Amino acid sequence: MVTVEEVIARVFKIDSRTLVDGSGRDAIEQWDSMGHLQLITELEQHFGVSLSIGDAMEMVSVGKVKEILRRYGASL
Repeated sequence: MVTVEEVIARVFKIDSRTLVDGSGRDAIEQWDSMGHLQLITELEQHFGVSLSIGDAMEMVSVGKVKEILRRYGASL
């Protein structure tokens, strides 16, 4: 199974081992508005969810991504 960290790392072309729950937009240079849209698309595909715009906008760190995906019933 693919992890949240692996999806984020693939989207932003970074090493997934460098990611912790606190890693977010401030620490990941590539996490800009276009990168965020790509991340949301990848998360929806990999975890089989359809995120609301509000929830997608709240996804600003690895930990927040996990928290929101759990609310959607995604297996992490």
